[in-house]
Amino acid sequence: MPQIQVIAPLRAREPAKLRVCAYARVSSDSADQLNSFASQVRYYTNLIAGNEDWTLVDIYADRGITGTSTAKRTEFQRMMEDCRKGKIDRILVKSLSRFARNTQDCIAALRELRQLGVTVVFEKEHINTGTMANEMLISMMSAFAQEESVSISKNMRKGAVMRMQNGTFRISMPPYGYRYDASGILAIEPSEAAIVQEIFAAFLSGANLAKIAEAMQMRGVPKLRGECKWSKHGIRYILTNERYMGDQRFRKSFRTDTLPYKKVDNRGQMPQFYMAGTHPAIIEQEIFQKAQTLLAQHGQQFGHDPVKHDSPWAGVLYCAVCGAPLYHRLINGREYWGCSLHLKDRQSCTLPAVAETDLAACFYAMLEKLQQNSCRILEDHLERLEQIQERLLASAPGRSHLQQQMADLLSQSHTLSRLLANGCVDSAFFIAQNNGIQKKLAEIKDKIQQQQCENDLEEVIDRTRDLIAYIQDIQLPHENNVLLEPVITKATVKESGVVFTLVNGLEFEERWWKR
Repeated sequence: MPQIQVIAPLRAREPAKLRVCAYARVSSDSADQLNSFASQVRYYTNLIAGNEDWTLVDIYADRGITGTSTAKRTEFQRMMEDCRKGKIDRILVKSLSRFARNTQDCIAALRELRQLGVTVVFEKEHINTGTMANEMLISMMSAFAQEESVSISKNMRKGAVMRMQNGTFRISMPPYGYRYDASGILAIEPSEAAIVQEIFAAFLSGANLAKIAEAMQMRGVPKLRGECKWSKHGIRYILTNERYMGDQRFRKSFRTDTLPYKKVDNRGQMPQFYMAGTHPAIIEQEIFQKAQTLLAQHGQQFGHDPVKHDSPWAGVLYCAVCGAPLYHRLINGREYWGCSLHLKDRQSCTLPAVAETDLAACFYAMLEKLQQNSCRILEDHLERLEQIQERLLASAPGRSHLQQQMADLLSQSHTLSRLLANGCVDSAFFIAQNNGIQKKLAEIKDKIQQQQCENDLEEVIDRTRDLIAYIQDIQLPHENNVLLEPVITKATVKESGVVFTLVNGLEFEERWWKR
């Protein structure tokens, strides 16, 4: 029998240390938040350095940055990039809300980190993504963090509106030509105020916006704050800003209530607040009003009327080439709708402007066809939807019962995680039990998703019924004031015609019958 000789290693292999980093974030630059920020950085530095099995990679810390989006968090992005380079094994975070307050961003980041082999430990929630079977618990908790952020944001906006109403609101950055004095009141900045007066004088003398901007750029005049150079849009901003005649209009724009937050121009959707004589004027009121009149005349002459809010087509029309919305234009007394991208640069989008009369002609042509063939098109579609609904309802369990089951299972999963974190159960027991819980959760989630489809289907059925009733009641072709809202939700304009999206999701294309 052959003898086996063991060759001992020359040097014992030392276990590799875990490469650990920490991520910290505070959402504002206030004194208490900065103290919290410094405490987080100091705590994690000492924690990682004090563990012999860990190697400190770095402390990634964003301050004064909201957690509702990862796009502007430079340190978070740097950490993710280091993870992609294989520099990090584990990330320590104080709580899930510090990591992200946007459920979509949170889940996307954790999925990528899991694929990279990086685990994330949330101290407050006692969660270690390396021991989780799936992301159900993370989804629930990140949803709570997101809802908390939305609630805080609503309260802050409500406070801002109250300050606008009582006249104590202060804009974050003074406009060009002004600065804030010691008491927080807008005061004139003489050098910039002279430029503002020069711009008004040049415009009222006949110079167009582009020429004024070009002249400012050529002379090397200090540019507007936040602008890379002088432009006609910056000149228009100055000419239309009521603060130059000593007044202030608040809430010119607002942010949406749901994530992702979007800044929207306030064109009558929300109340606005106007205060006269709040600070010294740079431009006399008479001169300012003359500039507004001249701007309006230029708009009518050259078709620069970006939005027509009383038109039923406003917010409905989109370009089939680039997807941009269509804006209203008044050219030689006729109503037109043109692609916003095409209007800025004709090389970027080739879709020409379309006359509103052509749009209306296509819409009424589609209505006539639907009215004449409603039994064959809409009613047959409704019948098929109702048959699908009946099959789904036959096998659907009660929604409240499913929600209770899900709540019980989530509670069990959370308890298991706590027991594992406290050392009361071993990992083998945890994995066996948690896998069973996660499997049941996935089954219940599928059933709830099926019921959501049923609810969506019921809404489509109701819309189809209402659409059939509405089309049957209108008198075509004599009636020319048919509302768009009960019929379509969107109209995509092509060079060959228009694709109408009905309120029940069906799409019909109507070609131009005359151009």
